[in-house]
Amino acid sequence: MSHHRYAPYSKLHQYFSLFLITAFLFSSSAEAVSHRHKRTQSHAQKTPLGKVTLTSQPGTALENTARLLNQSDMNFAIQRNEQPLLLIGSLNLSSTKRPKNILFTQIQTASLCGSGGCSTTGYIKRNNQWVKVLDAVTGDITVEKATHKGMHDLSVSAADVWRWNGKTYVETQRGPALKGLKQSIEKHQQKKL
Repeated sequence: MSHHRYAPYSKLHQYFSLFLITAFLFSSSAEAVSHRHKRTQSHAQKTPLGKVTLTSQPGTALENTARLLNQSDMNFAIQRNEQPLLLIGSLNLSSTKRPKNILFTQIQTASLCGSGGCSTTGYIKRNNQWVKVLDAVTGDITVEKATHKGMHDLSVSAADVWRWNGKTYVETQRGPALKGLKQSIEKHQQKKL
């Protein structure tokens, strides 16, 4: 008889124990997930933020804007009986809470693309007008972790770094030293005389 008297207490105790174990396991797995998430976030911040992807987006408002901004190049290609392919992409490159979207455009035609590939141009909207802020770069564009004056740096073909100066992107890689080039050209010209 005494066995039956304590049975309900046993069941209650078992349910309570099961509840505590479940709660403990759940909180432990939640902690593991949150720690893993933090590690992934900090790892992602050490790597580039990704490549700028350009796609054809016919009929979109962004594509219509890009056509207007590149009208002269589009007409140039059409006059040569080419059918230009317009590729676009838009990214927020701001490193602050205030978004600053850049519209990237690229026109692909035989007459506009050289041996190095097709050039990409970037625009930002200021006072309801689009302003060119990245002028005709050729190669893959990668958004980098590093920032200057509130915008992420861009690397082009993993070699040239472009930094925001507060108004536009400027190239930071300097060309090779040309010491003595002027004198060399003058000597060459005098030999021909």
